[in-house]
Amino acid sequence: MSTNSYSGSALVVTWFQGSGTNLISGDQTTFDYTPSVDLQDQSSGSDSNKKYLKMLMDGQASMNSYFQSGTNLRGTATWSTLTEGNSGTLQWQPEGTAAGKPKYSMPAISQGVALSNPYAGISTANCSWQQNGTRTEGTN
Repeated sequence: MSTNSYSGSALVVTWFQGSGTNLISGDQTTFDYTPSVDLQDQSSGSDSNKKYLKMLMDGQASMNSYFQSGTNLRGTATWSTLTEGNSGTLQWQPEGTAAGKPKYSMPAISQGVALSNPYAGISTANCSWQQNGTRTEGTN
């Protein structure tokens, strides 16, 4: 899976963790997932170009949302489940929940919710997650 950015009304993002299932999309402006892999340099001797050995795979996700009092669909109770260090499973469905549409999930550790409250603008919340195991890819 390459780096993809999803934004729009069809995206569904769900956070599963100890206190239950929390739908956290709805007011999002962007959702990003970025996979990565550790590489070990295995160049030696008279090599004229570097050679690498693929090691461990990894990934990070982030979501930006509007955060307005009285209008936020998820509320502060849901945001509190995203406290930094909370572990769970992040699931995202970029094209919604219809049968046959792509669905991704990964065990993750929340990096917390960053809030921005500008004087003359829309308040936003940004949450990020560190992948903590194998990402799965499938369909609804």
